[in-house]
Amino acid sequence: MLILLPFISMLSTTPALANSYSGSERRTLQSAISSALHSAELNRYYQLCKEQPVEGEQQRPTADKDQARMLTLLQQKIHSQNIEQLLAIDSRITKTVSASITKPAGCDDSKGLQALVDNYEMAMFTLDLAMPLEKPLGAKSAASKSRSNAEQQDIQQLIARSHAIALVNVVDKQQLSAVQQANYLHPDYQGRYVFKVQHGWRSTVSQYLGMHIFVADGDIDKTA
Repeated sequence: MLILLPFISMLSTTPALANSYSGSERRTLQSAISSALHSAELNRYYQLCKEQPVEGEQQRPTADKDQARMLTLLQQKIHSQNIEQLLAIDSRITKTVSASITKPAGCDDSKGLQALVDNYEMAMFTLDLAMPLEKPLGAKSAASKSRSNAEQQDIQQLIARSHAIALVNVVDKQQLSAVQQANYLHPDYQGRYVFKVQHGWRSTVSQYLGMHIFVADGDIDKTA
């Protein structure tokens, strides 16, 4: 048995845990992550700029005054207040939201601070309107981890049964010369597309292989 690993599919695979949530649940998670990250940035600012104010200036807060409300919303919407677990649930969302946060340029950047506070309020407002997750984060994580472990076991068993493994992408058969087609493909092969092997393991694999399925031109872009 030869295992073929489609090149594009490998690169576009998304984490199993991220895929276990519906579209509305992912929007809830994004609002929760945004609220948590804004709160953390606000706390970071206050800790950095907690020096005593100059004469005539109001005392700065020392922590996010809305953190308790934010945690209450997290409990209502994702059934958890575990910030670390929340931020690890989907690294892409966390990175995207983190990069978009408006951060004050310094302790004297009142406009930057106000923008941070306003965006924090908007994130919590969006979270307040979001649909709660069907199950708590922990339940999803446990189920996803179990599925991931099962998938890994299936892959290991598949590898153990194979005589060769090849990393391939799909190319038009016309890229091959007539001699190459004669050397690599069966005389009765009718498909337009073939596998071009990028790397092979465990045993010698031909550079070009006929596909195990027939794919029409109109279906090539939507075939895994």
